[in-house]
Amino acid sequence: MKDFLKKRYNILIPVFLLIVILIAVILYAKEYRDNRYAEEKDVNVYQYFGGNKMEYTAVIGRNKSNVILSYKNKNFDVNLDSTPIYLSDSPSVIFPKEMNMVFPLDDKQYRVNVLSEIYLKNDLYYLNIRNFDKTCDHAFLYDGKNTYFFIDEVDIVLPDNIIHLSPMSYVNCSYLNFLEYYDKESDTYNQIDITSIDSVIIQNDYMKVDVTTDKVIYEKDFTLLTTDFSVLKKITDKDE
Repeated sequence: MKDFLKKRYNILIPVFLLIVILIAVILYAKEYRDNRYAEEKDVNVYQYFGGNKMEYTAVIGRNKSNVILSYKNKNFDVNLDSTPIYLSDSPSVIFPKEMNMVFPLDDKQYRVNVLSEIYLKNDLYYLNIRNFDKTCDHAFLYDGKNTYFFIDEVDIVLPDNIIHLSPMSYVNCSYLNFLEYYDKESDTYNQIDITSIDSVIIQNDYMKVDVTTDKVIYEKDFTLLTTDFSVLKKITDKDE
């Protein structure tokens, strides 16, 4: 065997290197196909701006793992802020900006990448981004400014009224003295004058959130929601 290797040393080394290069090329091509190459499709979507429903066609690029890699408008220009994008033909929501995902029961907050998607499958809600496709129980999303997206059903608690919101709904406090909310089930957008209200509480059986002061309220304490997402761990680093 030693004599065989010595005689063919000059041939075996190039052959070995060629095999290594071929394996690397094959692995890279597979990774590119599965995770980087985006197959683009026209998708009907809608968003609400100032109470007006804007329906349009978007070109969405997904990889082989169904992760969204690109998003662009087709019909007309839409200024994409953190307003959730709803797919018209499926129970899915896309978030065009980076978000803070809050888990009130654990008192934890995580950074979620741009173009993350929440979808419904077998009565469970999943968060889907690159390297992460898992259920997202007992959580909500916050844009660091004025928008709160609630995965589960919640109640807006007012001094003289309680407004129920279905799952996949959101509220926005960006307008002075007004709170706007979108209810997914009824597909309605409404506005509340909160001039005379000190705070607006949104709650369900596992959380209580003051959306006017951006904090999660506990029995004897509270946690301010983070607006600087750079200090947060990525959702992909979340412990099981």
